[in-house]
Amino acid sequence: MNNQPLRQDNLSIRKPEIQVNNKLIQQRPFDKKEAIVNTRREAFDKAMLAICSRPAESGGLLLGEIGSSDISDFFFDSGGNFSSASYSPDHLTLNRKMKEEWMPAGIDMKGFVHSHPGRLDVLTDEDLMYIERLLKANPDMSMFVAPIIIPPEFRMHMMVVYRDNPGVFVEARINFY
Repeated sequence: MNNQPLRQDNLSIRKPEIQVNNKLIQQRPFDKKEAIVNTRREAFDKAMLAICSRPAESGGLLLGEIGSSDISDFFFDSGGNFSSASYSPDHLTLNRKMKEEWMPAGIDMKGFVHSHPGRLDVLTDEDLMYIERLLKANPDMSMFVAPIIIPPEFRMHMMVVYRDNPGVFVEARINFY
């Protein structure tokens, strides 16, 4: 598989399914809207270093200024439940930090980044269901930023999910600031 991000004009070349750990995974269709995620370079580097230094299925929270969709920081979820096949965030700690630290400082959640095993660089059905629940719980979010990191390749595949179409991810381009 080509490691270059797919462009709108060649989305149809992506295989409909891939094999990961002897399991056939159906890939979700892309929505063809163009998405751009403004990201502070330091936040990107922090996420890549924290997640790529650990086994697959680890992750953390993407943060940014309230009222903006830009990502300015990353918080590694060290208390999350990680296995070789899934990542469950430590929602108690993350909710506490959100309420007591981040929101009072004008910082809010913009999404989650996590890693997948092998070369699976798209959101799974389980990922999309979780994102849909988070969008319902956070009515101020019009989009959820949900990149996947592939640790052995030190690679991030940026995707977003829009509130108005939560079952479909949109491939996104990162704009560093």
